[in-house]
Amino acid sequence: MTDPDVAAATSSVSVKLPEFWKTDPHMWFAQAKAQFSLAQVTKDDTKFWHIIAKIDQSVICHVADLVSTPPADNKYKAIKDRLIARFALSPQARLEQLLSSCDLGDFRPTHLLARMSEIATGLNVDDNLMKMLFLQRMPANIRTVLAISDGSLAKLAEMADKMIDSSNSCVSAVSVSTREQMAVNSVETTAKPSTEYASLREEIEVLTTEIRRLKNGQNRRRGRSASRPRAVNDSICWYHRKYGANAEHCREPCSYDRTKN
Repeated sequence: MTDPDVAAATSSVSVKLPEFWKTDPHMWFAQAKAQFSLAQVTKDDTKFWHIIAKIDQSVICHVADLVSTPPADNKYKAIKDRLIARFALSPQARLEQLLSSCDLGDFRPTHLLARMSEIATGLNVDDNLMKMLFLQRMPANIRTVLAISDGSLAKLAEMADKMIDSSNSCVSAVSVSTREQMAVNSVETTAKPSTEYASLREEIEVLTTEIRRLKNGQNRRRGRSASRPRAVNDSICWYHRKYGANAEHCREPCSYDRTKN
């Protein structure tokens, strides 16, 4: 094998084409062109067979005749034109997609604008119409701001990106704050019964001690007051206990002091 043949074989191995994009064959062939240029692949046959290697069964049926009997010349152009003709949307279909089915969804505004610009390629869509279609697909709060803003459509899309990012950051911060507060409330709710229970126990113990102290004090006073009268009453007769100085009788022994009267 000669040096040019070796170089060509090495270059062809370095070509890394993605799987065929049925929804966007124009861009897929643009990728293929870039890969061929980087790998310095120039032979028509090599390009042709690289394309065949990257199309699956649902696609290859559309070029079966070219695969079975490749044309003598311009093989790559023949298969490229066939696949684009079979899978590329017509201008009418692309215009309908641009007008009705190209929504923001999970796209960033700049990504949506890029997609809309790609669909509009070759349709000669007016810039004012593109701006109107783009603004219609923005959230209401962002659309209101963009509608009164100056600048190119690309600048408006970048502004919309920043507004959405800012809005998402606020939502995330609120969400995190809410989760943290819920966690704090949960801890407080769990700790509160335990704290209240300990406090109640302490209060009950204090009250129990105080009641016991008062009860013991009352018993001691009652004991003293009961014992003294018995001592006095036992030494004074019944008449003097009942009538005092007016008693007309006295029963011995009696310690009542008659001299006081």
